[in-house]
Amino acid sequence: MSQPAPAATSWVIFRLQGQFFGLPVEDTYEMLVVPEVTVLPQAPDYVRGMINLRGQVMPLVDLRSRLGMATSRADKDSLVRMLEQREQDHKNWLAELEASVRERRSFRLTTDPHQCAFGKWYDAFSTDDLRLSGHLLKFDAPHQRVHQVGKEVIDLMARKEHEAALALIDRTRDTTLGKLVALFGEVRDIVRNSQTEIALVTQRQGRFLAVTVDAVDAVEELQPGSVEEMRGGLAGLATNLVCRIGRRQEGGAMVLLLDLGRLFEETTNL
Repeated sequence: MSQPAPAATSWVIFRLQGQFFGLPVEDTYEMLVVPEVTVLPQAPDYVRGMINLRGQVMPLVDLRSRLGMATSRADKDSLVRMLEQREQDHKNWLAELEASVRERRSFRLTTDPHQCAFGKWYDAFSTDDLRLSGHLLKFDAPHQRVHQVGKEVIDLMARKEHEAALALIDRTRDTTLGKLVALFGEVRDIVRNSQTEIALVTQRQGRFLAVTVDAVDAVEELQPGSVEEMRGGLAGLATNLVCRIGRRQEGGAMVLLLDLGRLFEETTNL
């Protein structure tokens, strides 16, 4: 069993699913985009495989997986599935709008672009991926326009201009909805192909070990006297890898400090 490392002067602070974690600066060797990985069939699930850094071969540990979090790939797949459903929602929305005109009945789905499932997600979503965030901005005008068409169709129905309402729906399907569908496809491709992880290379007693992190935030000292032993657990997190808890200097955010020695022990025989 490894012993928790002594309190470090400075820590590399990084993020996993929005939570701050830390590793001692003195054990941190390099950070890089995750390189090509050679899979090891008999390795634990949280070990991606081996990477080669300028001739130095080392294990690559998926820290999300080791800590019991959803992996980056699982998060991507979930986002892609959600976007597929939100695309279908809008196809169904326009089909229901057309059916309400043909059947001379009220349209009961929302005409507020902020109240549909996609609108609620869109308003709340944030990302550090500049390409993704930039592409998402393109949704704003066509998405608002699609829902505005709903209001215009309802007005036309109130005036009994049903043919004009159907013509407007047809034009919307061929133009604005078509643009939305194309945007959904483009964003899904961006998500699938995005590189959202960093490999943080660590070194201890001549051995190297790389871990995947979402983003490296800073190198800093923690609040004086804030670093204390980990007591108890945290919901949804495998905390046997967390040895201490500290607080950031600015804002006081909690930082979970990892037992790097345990990771080296777990990967000794790979």
